[in-house]
Amino acid sequence: MKSPYLPPKKKKHLSNYVKYIAAREGVERADDTKKHLPATKKQQDSIAELLRKYPDSKGLHEYEDYKQHPTRGNADELILRITEAHPELLGGRNGYVSYIANRPGAEKLSSHGLFTDEGVPIVLDKTAREIADCESNVWTHIISLRREDAERLGYNTAASWAKLLRANRNMIAEAMKISPENFRWYAAFHNAAHHPHVHMIAYSVDPKEAFLTPKGIEKIKSELAGQIFRQDLISVYSRETAHRNDLRRMGRETVSNIVGRIVSDSTVDSEAVDLLLRLAERLSRTKGKKVYGYLKADDKALVDKIVDILAKNEDIAKLYDLWYEQREEVIRTYTDTMPERIPLSANKDFKSIKNAVISEAMKLCADASVIKSDSGSDSPGYVAHARENAAFGVINLMRYVGRIFDNDIRDGDRLYRMDKKEYQKIAEKKQAHGQKMQ
Repeated sequence: MKSPYLPPKKKKHLSNYVKYIAAREGVERADDTKKHLPATKKQQDSIAELLRKYPDSKGLHEYEDYKQHPTRGNADELILRITEAHPELLGGRNGYVSYIANRPGAEKLSSHGLFTDEGVPIVLDKTAREIADCESNVWTHIISLRREDAERLGYNTAASWAKLLRANRNMIAEAMKISPENFRWYAAFHNAAHHPHVHMIAYSVDPKEAFLTPKGIEKIKSELAGQIFRQDLISVYSRETAHRNDLRRMGRETVSNIVGRIVSDSTVDSEAVDLLLRLAERLSRTKGKKVYGYLKADDKALVDKIVDILAKNEDIAKLYDLWYEQREEVIRTYTDTMPERIPLSANKDFKSIKNAVISEAMKLCADASVIKSDSGSDSPGYVAHARENAAFGVINLMRYVGRIFDNDIRDGDRLYRMDKKEYQKIAEKKQAHGQKMQ
């Protein structure tokens, strides 16, 4: 998905280049007998110039195809798609509206290919003038699928795209920070050979509205992808469920092995023991609520370090990798860019582990023999007793972390864990649309 925009009174520029690209002058339109031949010198030069001016075009499906197979057909598709993604190359707003409505390959619904909200008539010339004259920024979303996905999922007709966009027009408006009543949009489906796609013009009649951030673009992409690839996601969830069924057998055994090794191993990580004792000593002198959010920065850093040590355990690391793999499999339905994997101590989905560390430290505080007193605190007996209790605390933490992963990996079909407020927010939105939480 690409989401460029045209501000009010956008001037034509790159005039000579516009003629070359938009009018297709000199661009060899590959026919079936030549499309598999190597790209011509003119195509290669054109692509090089376009990529220089628009380096973000390397994120297009067509660029990936051209890079792997630099044929005339793929070169032609890439040149056309870059042009479409930059409306200024098509002569501004008027030219863009006319192009997407009449371009060869646009599925005609009447005398042109534009569609909008159900029941709203479209007169092409009038619509083009309204868009050209409005004082708001106009976004030109381009949403593309691979041919095999479009055919398999039924998104190879204008009717299917019209149904999808009409059902999601308020979601798109919200992502663009536009009031639903002020939202205007028009779209056209282009049944391109390799990558069928839809062009969507979107703007607000109120010039003070509309602001599209990368977060907003990601929301539109993920929401539409979730619906387009719904059947695929069901399959993914089914595989996850089967995987979790295996974990019901393996997970308990894995966690049991973790706990068993820790219990039987006399060489519990000495650094974790030292840090837990240090945390207990600090908390014994700390006033106020003993939860992670209320601790001082240096105490938080101590808790984080303990969690990082726990995460180094081979089995815990394996479960954490599996947790990430399941979520990445679903994220791939709408983006090839995976979120960066972060340390366990920085993952908010597992913040309960930090409070578990604090809880174990507080147990040590409650044991008066562990916290130094005025007499005998440095004796060998004191040191041995303190470290023994702290070692049991580390063992308890490893057990807790193992249970957290065991439960979370097999926790229904949810992609991400949500707190109650987020869950309620989603539930209210679905209820407003007559839907139910699954």
